[in-house]
Amino acid sequence: MEINKLKTFVELASTLSFSKTAANLFINQSSVSKQIKSLERELNCELFIRSKRQVRMTEYAKILFPVAQKIIKLNDQALSDLRNCIQDRYDKIIIGALPTFWNYSFFDQISSFKRQNPNLKIIIKEGEINYLTNLFQQGKLDFAFVRTTHAYKSDFEEFTVGQESFCACLNSEHPLATKKSLKLADLKNENFVFYSGEEMLYHTVFDLCRESGFEPQFSFASHNIKSILNLVKNNEGISILMHAPEKKKDVTYVPIKPTFSTRLVCVRQPDKSTKIASDFWNYLVK
Repeated sequence: MEINKLKTFVELASTLSFSKTAANLFINQSSVSKQIKSLERELNCELFIRSKRQVRMTEYAKILFPVAQKIIKLNDQALSDLRNCIQDRYDKIIIGALPTFWNYSFFDQISSFKRQNPNLKIIIKEGEINYLTNLFQQGKLDFAFVRTTHAYKSDFEEFTVGQESFCACLNSEHPLATKKSLKLADLKNENFVFYSGEEMLYHTVFDLCRESGFEPQFSFASHNIKSILNLVKNNEGISILMHAPEKKKDVTYVPIKPTFSTRLVCVRQPDKSTKIASDFWNYLVK
């Protein structure tokens, strides 16, 4: 049994809510469902009884629940002991971050901390939110810089780096580029270029467009933000981004109102933190 599946099972057994479980693990509900179904197939038994109004544990789940908790605790302890053993040999911090986060000034603090600790090794792992979530849950990241709409559960510690809202990314010659702000409905006849590097934003844009009365039509989708900007620059369509990622010639950013906002946060699990990681955290939040 994969440890991540057990962690998802324990969280769902604790909340009895797919939406709360997804929020607490900062993954989407479909990922929760897939992991639970996969675990049920592996164990050849049904763990939860699902209905429109509630989720209930089966007798099999009640047997598995305390055992899964012990397995997770032992796994976390083993990872912590190994991490501390490695820590005795050299200082290392592993950071997970979404690709677009490098446009923010707080990364200057990382460089500053490194200069003050010349023997420190800092490893950056970039990826989409589900990839970072898996690494974080497995104890393979000291910190995760992610985007969220909710507060994390109590055994995670976080601080807010910033807050962002959606804007339309347009070719500077586009008729709407001179507007001070736009409504999503103003874009209903546009061809979209979607940034798919952050699953939460990708699905949110689709949902908000539908709430505004139209189904967005797109010709391109890419995980690479620079590709998105070049496509917009070349008049292949417009894009909706959570922020203006970088100044680029021939591209204009127009705020969307009313909009959807998210928080940029740094998250850690303090009970699994090494001394150098704790020093780094304190340096960031001071």
